[in-house]
Amino acid sequence: MSLEDNKAVARKFFEEFTKGNLQAVADLMHDDHVFHFPLLPGPVDKPGHVTGQAAVKAAFPDYTMDVTEQVAEGDMVFNRLHITGTHEGEFMGRPGSGKTFEIATFNVMRIRDGQVVDEWDEFDTLGFLAQLGIVEKP
Repeated sequence: MSLEDNKAVARKFFEEFTKGNLQAVADLMHDDHVFHFPLLPGPVDKPGHVTGQAAVKAAFPDYTMDVTEQVAEGDMVFNRLHITGTHEGEFMGRPGSGKTFEIATFNVMRIRDGQVVDEWDEFDTLGFLAQLGIVEKP
């Protein structure tokens, strides 16, 4: 696949998640998919990531991911994202609060045969949790 094809796979992944089409997102994950996320104790496999995505959409039904920049090289795609949402359901053991958040994130995907094999997310977790009132701002 070309670099542009790989970038399109990444964009579709985020677009489908934003729409709540979690089956389409799962279909874009390779069977060997591994997801690395800063709020998790370690990497998760495809079923774990699919379960986590459903929990995020339940907690933040309007969770929106907009790709603001992409760079691709080889089988890797770097994505810069702008993410917003409203805390409407349970998240980290806390009921919905109605609080909104806005964060910038960095995501890297390794694409093979049109599917995401590896994925890494990095973002300001403290700032995110503070916006939701889960922790105090330092």
